Parts: sequence; C-alpha cells; structure tokens
Amino acid sequence: AVVSTQSTGKLLKKKKVEADKMATLWSGETPASGIQYSEDCGQCCAKIFCPCCITRKMWRITGQGIFYRIVPPCSWFTTVTQEYIDFRFLKDMELRTKNTCACCCQTHELIMYATQASDKDEEHSSPEYQAEHQLLHPDAVKVENVVRNAWSNARLVAD
Repeated sequence: AVVSTQSTGKLLKKKKVEADKMATLWSGETPASGIQYSEDCGQCCAKIFCPCCITRKMWRITGQGIFYRIVPPCSWFTTVTQEYIDFRFLKDMELRTKNTCACCCQTHELIMYATQASDKDEEHSSPEYQAEHQLLHPDAVKVENVVRNAWSNARLVAD
C-alpha cells in the first residue's frame, strides 16, 4: 500500500501537537529552599539536614495542565500520590507576595482555584467544589505567566 505524503504530513503534525501539549513548560519542588519558604525554623533545618523527612510536592506544568506529585516523608511509609489539574477546570489564580523574616525577605505564593467533581462524602456535599492549590516558590511570578499562557492556549484550542 502506498501512503500519501499528505496523510503522513497530517499524522506528523498531529503527533507534534500532542508532543507540544505534553512538553514540560516549568517544573519545580516545594517546599523551596530558603528560610522564607519554610513554615518555621524546624522545617528549614529539616530541609537542609534531612530532606527526606518532610513532605514534598513535585510540580510539572505542561500545555495540557498542571501535574503535582506528593511525596510523603520517608518515616511514614505511605504511597506517593499524583494529582492533575486540567486547564479546562482551572477557574482563577491569585499571586500573593508578602514580606517575611522581619521584612527582609519576600515570599511569592501562587494560589490556583480549580473546580473538581467531588466524591460523595460529607466534606463536599455539592456535586462540584472549588479546590485551592498553593504553590509557594521563588518562581511563582514566572509560573503565573507560564500557567496563564498555557491556560489561554488551551482555551483557544477548545473553542
């Protein structure tokens, strides 16, 4: 069978679009290094001397959505969970900047609001609820721009 070059071109273009959607636009880990991104001095010391003793989130932003993996501390022996926020369900974002450590350091926090279907439990009685996802990281300003661009591109493709 002879494959036409036109159908091969369409197939390659489709694969390229899929690869572009899955390409990582930004990745990072929270809690980030530095005392301003720690809850307290104890967590800061744990990050330095025993990084496996704290819960970490590994973030990855693609053209499709936001993935994050929650890695529990080594002493808890629990499983790693992975969450996904599809850009179709992202409703709003808020970037907060505040001074910490006696006003000598700035902390950047990106809060993303997404609508998710809830399980039938007591905590969420409505069929949908708005989840709040916090990214406390020095790159939060950059991440906000990356997410906004990818979010708008995803909405353009959906229309």
